[in-house]
Amino acid sequence: MTNFFKLFLLVFICCITSCKKKETEQPQTQASTQTLIPFKEIPFELDSLENELLFTTNQTVTLYASTDTINSQIKQIDKAPSRRLFVTGETDTFYTVHYFQYGSTPLSYQGYVKKDFFEKKDPYSLDLVNLDEIRYSNLKGIYNDQDKSFSKYGTIKLVSYDFYRKQKNKLASNFITHASDISFNNETKTYSFQTNSGEQIDVLQHNDTEEGMPTYLLKGFSTALQRYVFEVKEDGNQYYAYYSKRRSDIEPLYTSSLPVYNKSNRHFAQLYNDDDVGSLFIVQSLNNDFDFTEQLLVNFTNFKVKNESVYWISNNAVVAEVYHPNQTDDSKSSYVLIEFNI
Repeated sequence: MTNFFKLFLLVFICCITSCKKKETEQPQTQASTQTLIPFKEIPFELDSLENELLFTTNQTVTLYASTDTINSQIKQIDKAPSRRLFVTGETDTFYTVHYFQYGSTPLSYQGYVKKDFFEKKDPYSLDLVNLDEIRYSNLKGIYNDQDKSFSKYGTIKLVSYDFYRKQKNKLASNFITHASDISFNNETKTYSFQTNSGEQIDVLQHNDTEEGMPTYLLKGFSTALQRYVFEVKEDGNQYYAYYSKRRSDIEPLYTSSLPVYNKSNRHFAQLYNDDDVGSLFIVQSLNNDFDFTEQLLVNFTNFKVKNESVYWISNNAVVAEVYHPNQTDDSKSSYVLIEFNI
């Protein structure tokens, strides 16, 4: 083989190798220069959004700019109070979300996350509600509308139904027994009893001749209060009245709900729904004249309470069945433990 032919063959082989190499590299070059689908920026506005998502994992999750997971911009997000996601649509695999990131450089994107790592927040769940928040308080006569947290007086937290069920009967809280020394005149619709000092007291059950008059129903007698207890209904409202058996000059007491009694420290507790916001928690003691003395009043803002669900479990703690303030009824319940030091 001549030197000329060898040189020609070598040049030919090099040309073929070079062409194959270019053919192989060309698709990679195209893919690497392809523009990724960017995130769509949205206004940082949450007021009209519902259906918040909650992380079901503590691992980092990928937020995609589109459902094309190969050609989308991505952002790694994790479970943190500074990050919130709201569902605006969904497919079999993805949630379409509005993503908000708080902080010194806030972000707000439309994006997509895989359903496997999230669940829709229950709109009536109290898990993410600030139970400590209060509107005002009154400690032994000192009114305070500046401190907005219950932490000044104690703690409040969610507990399980099993805890509530086991604890609620721990202490006897009933302070009303059968009243045997009071009579009822069916003709005059009047309850009558004698005080310890000999005066007769009449309590009209209902006045049929006048509209809007209250209706009294005897609940029983309280030895702790030395009073007869009546349930009163008036203009669609219900409250309780307590008439003293000791003397006729002792004014009746009134409460918006029926308290629960702790015999150990002679304290009464009430937790009932406020007409304006949330619920009212009231702790009262008894003075030497068997009258209520208010120790603490707190207006919790972020939950309502189910009627007659409050129980003492110690000298400084109660449990109660509560529900979200946006609920129209109490069909879905949660349970709280309130501990206080006053």
